[in-house]
Amino acid sequence: EFGDTAISLAANPDATTISIEDPGETPKHQPGPPGGSGREEDDELLGNDDSDKTELLAGQKKSSPFWTFEYYQTFFDVDTYQVFDRIKGSLLPIPGKNFVRLYIRSNPDLYGPFWICATLVFAIAISGNLSNFLIHLGRKTYHYVPEFRKVSIAATIIYAYAWLVPLALWGFLVWRNSKVMNIVSYSFLEIVCVYGYSLFIYIPTAILWIIPQKVVRWILVMIALGISGSVLAMTFWPAVREDNRRIALATIVTIVLLHMLLSVGCLAYFFDAPEMDHLPTSTAAPNQTVAAAKSS
Repeated sequence: EFGDTAISLAANPDATTISIEDPGETPKHQPGPPGGSGREEDDELLGNDDSDKTELLAGQKKSSPFWTFEYYQTFFDVDTYQVFDRIKGSLLPIPGKNFVRLYIRSNPDLYGPFWICATLVFAIAISGNLSNFLIHLGRKTYHYVPEFRKVSIAATIIYAYAWLVPLALWGFLVWRNSKVMNIVSYSFLEIVCVYGYSLFIYIPTAILWIIPQKVVRWILVMIALGISGSVLAMTFWPAVREDNRRIALATIVTIVLLHMLLSVGCLAYFFDAPEMDHLPTSTAAPNQTVAAAKSS
């Protein structure tokens, strides 16, 4: 039969042939949907294309109960490359690019934010003590006393900011999403991740705050505030821009003002606050006795 078919094809090359393909095979070239480039910019900013597929695949994963260790282990399932890549993204914000879309949405984590906040707490507390020591260095009446309370105060401020502000922002976005359907609402974990990585710039800034020059310190504050504030503004602006214009602008301004309050407050309290000279009690009492005897 195959021989007859070959002979007939050789005699009539224009004959129509029917090929039966394997049902498991798929065509190599498939035409793409036309007109798909119109929403590329919105998908890039809001993460409506690949990120939605990632969330769908993530939702199909087996989830563990919240009281088990495996449930919290997923929040720290991140490698060194991803952490460094997200830190680099927080230090080099790209205009028109969404930080969540580029770095966070595929695998939000708490490993980076937790250790960034912990490092920042000790950087501020230690740098504040060293700054106080260098300012009063050489004064005979000054007695250095390490202020360990600055560690607890810095920890309370940093961790409260890194958790309570994202919680309030997440609740606000969820509330506005129920009012305006076009608003994109980030998850709470994504918002915490953005705030945590945005604080990394303050770690080298806090170390440089040791320099006892107010002008240098305020220049460093403005640089750190400009970098981290731009990350927050460019990340959350696409989520609120479809809302009422005044509400959207007020939301971004509030985010930036709270971030400014944190940076300026840490500088004013831990570094620029006037420190009282610590006099040793053993020498203060004889001096007072001598002064009283001279007056009498």
